[in-house]
Amino acid sequence: MKKIVCFLLLFPISLGFVHAQNLLLDSLIHHINDLSTKKVSIQRDTNIILSLSLLTERSLNMGDSRNQFFLDSLQRFTKKTNWPKGLGLHERALGKQNDVKGNYTEALKHYTNAIQLLKKAGGDSFELAYAYVLAAFVLNNNGLTDKCLEMLNEALPYAKATKNKNNLCWIYDFLGDYNYYDSFGIRNYKKALFYYKEVEKNIPYTTSPTLKADNPHCLANVYMKLGDEKKANDYRDNALRIAKQYNNRVVIFATYADLADIYEQRKSYEKALEYRKASLEYAQKSGWKEMESRAENYIYQTYKHIGDYKNALKYYELHKTHEDSLGRFSVQKAYAELQTKYEAEKQRLRITDLEKEQLIQTRNFLIGLSVLGVLLTCFIFWSNRKLKAKNQQLKTKNREIEEALLKGQTIERKRVASELHDNLNTKIAALRWRLEALDTSKYPEADQKIHAGLLQTLEDVYADVRLISHNLLPTELETQGLVAALQKLTEKLNGNAKTVFHLVANGITERLNPKIEYQLYSVALELVNNVLKHAQAQQVWISISQNDEIISLTVSDDGRGMSNIEKATGVGLRNISARVEALNGTWLIDSKPTTGTKVKVEVPV
Repeated sequence: MKKIVCFLLLFPISLGFVHAQNLLLDSLIHHINDLSTKKVSIQRDTNIILSLSLLTERSLNMGDSRNQFFLDSLQRFTKKTNWPKGLGLHERALGKQNDVKGNYTEALKHYTNAIQLLKKAGGDSFELAYAYVLAAFVLNNNGLTDKCLEMLNEALPYAKATKNKNNLCWIYDFLGDYNYYDSFGIRNYKKALFYYKEVEKNIPYTTSPTLKADNPHCLANVYMKLGDEKKANDYRDNALRIAKQYNNRVVIFATYADLADIYEQRKSYEKALEYRKASLEYAQKSGWKEMESRAENYIYQTYKHIGDYKNALKYYELHKTHEDSLGRFSVQKAYAELQTKYEAEKQRLRITDLEKEQLIQTRNFLIGLSVLGVLLTCFIFWSNRKLKAKNQQLKTKNREIEEALLKGQTIERKRVASELHDNLNTKIAALRWRLEALDTSKYPEADQKIHAGLLQTLEDVYADVRLISHNLLPTELETQGLVAALQKLTEKLNGNAKTVFHLVANGITERLNPKIEYQLYSVALELVNNVLKHAQAQQVWISISQNDEIISLTVSDDGRGMSNIEKATGVGLRNISARVEALNGTWLIDSKPTTGTKVKVEVPV
């Protein structure tokens, strides 16, 4: 995003290296510059793209020499933001560029791409309608008037849906032309006047300077045909005034061409040629190859009419060269290909729509075939929201219950540990002292051995109860965490047993969830007890580590190992399995007789 800001700040400076200025375009440039100084946001960036799109297309309409710079700027910005609608606007601008140059095949492809992209982006009827209108005009310029009318009919609902009436006016303007110009074969001037008047009504709701100049030019033509020369002259003068104000060379070209027609009908050929040449000059300045070709055809017809065949041939050849370069046949071929693809896409979408309709009908059948369906849908939506809220509350309660359960278990473990240590161990100690107080010297040898065995057993029970009471809930586990508790356990084991225990801890830098700590500690304790009771091991290694989102606990020894039957049936191992499953973890035993045992437990954090 920082790169985009830098580009925008340089935008007005860069324009200083490009000659020519236009007040209409420069006001847009200043607007873009103002936007670039605002805080970076989605709204700011989308507004910049919209303004750049308008700036680019207006500069192309007016033949402004900066149009390529604006188009490049629009391309860079749309690529950096990757806004779907912006990509559609860039495609439309590329279509306009090729349209102006007379590359109609490419123009139609870009306009079609723009329509598809803007449809997918959704939400903006104005920009989509304009893409339709531009594509329709390309079709008309290439002899596909019926297809043009079909496309304008598709655009009409989008054009009516917007407050800005530019596109609606362009559609009505074409319908006026369709009824006015001889080339269409209709010549219904009253109907043409109706459509041009509809445009005039909507002019206050438009932003296109071209429309503001073109509409009075069209009204001038139709009033001339209807015999009201005064209105025709007034509208024509207004058209020229507005067109020169906005430097709209296309409208000036068209108005001068109309004046040439009038003088030619009056047999004022010198004046007619003067306007023909002026019309050609503005057509050339506009940069629109289509307009230039028309102007050359008009001047060729005038020279031919007055018998100047040398100049007539000159302009006919220029006109023919331009017509050949426009490649109208290739456009018709390209349109046919695009239409085939479009029809196939429409068919696919129609099938999808039918499937959706069937699903909708099924859903509507399930919730009731009545007008209350809408209310029921709203009720379901409201219920879903309420249910989600309830579910969230339940999740919160479940967490609280789990925490309370863990807390209760902790309290109970403390109580049991205290009972074992303070009550049972005290009684065992007292029993041992009484046995030790007996004078066994007078006992038979066999009784002395029994007495000594009892004392040793009581010693072992005393030690076991102490270990169990401590390990039910070590203080270190509660206050310092799993690693500290395992460290303390290892120290005690090394002080009381012949087996040597080693602890390795890696990657655990913070306290874990209390539930995970307690369960893993219990698993470790169970495994250690198994080693002490069954393994006959010399060395035991306890490893605890954290990698990404996994906690790994490994207990391995160099003892006698286990058989497959022992693995399957051990009660202690079933306890371990239950604890690991409670943590959504996995565990694995690797053990064979005489080779030792390795148990690896993995649980998600």
